[in-house]
Amino acid sequence: MIHYYFGSGKGKTSAAAGACIRAMGQGMRCLAVQFHKDGSSGEMAAMRALGAEVRACHGGVKFFRKMNGQERQELKREHDLNLRAAIGSDAEIIMLDELGDAVKNGAADMELVEKVLEKRGCELIITGHGAVEPFMERADYLTEFGCLKHPYKNGIKARRGIEW
Repeated sequence: MIHYYFGSGKGKTSAAAGACIRAMGQGMRCLAVQFHKDGSSGEMAAMRALGAEVRACHGGVKFFRKMNGQERQELKREHDLNLRAAIGSDAEIIMLDELGDAVKNGAADMELVEKVLEKRGCELIITGHGAVEPFMERADYLTEFGCLKHPYKNGIKARRGIEW
């Protein structure tokens, strides 16, 4: 089945990672792919320690809106390589963190995205900020995360172990 966790609220990546950890606790193989991220968050470290394959972008990742054309092309190339890895994976759980944003930003090949969505024999867990088609339409589990209050709005920066 396909899960899509989206919205402006905190916790999408943590919820997706938690679902993967639960599955790994039952002996299932997991692949976690991060789009627009470098794989350095606490969730990814924990998943690696538990035996998950983790793929992400290499080097520092800027906000997409701050990238120049060449940086955007390189990011899309990495995203497409990671989508191909997901398509070819034999993992039973595949987490595609921020794929919604990569699609929204045009930083992922839509033919590859469609191939991932057509993949059988595994659970797909996709996250993103926006209500992005085709995920909204195809999801069996559709969960919206809303931000009612967040310290960031008061100038408090992301904290190690809490936001990353």
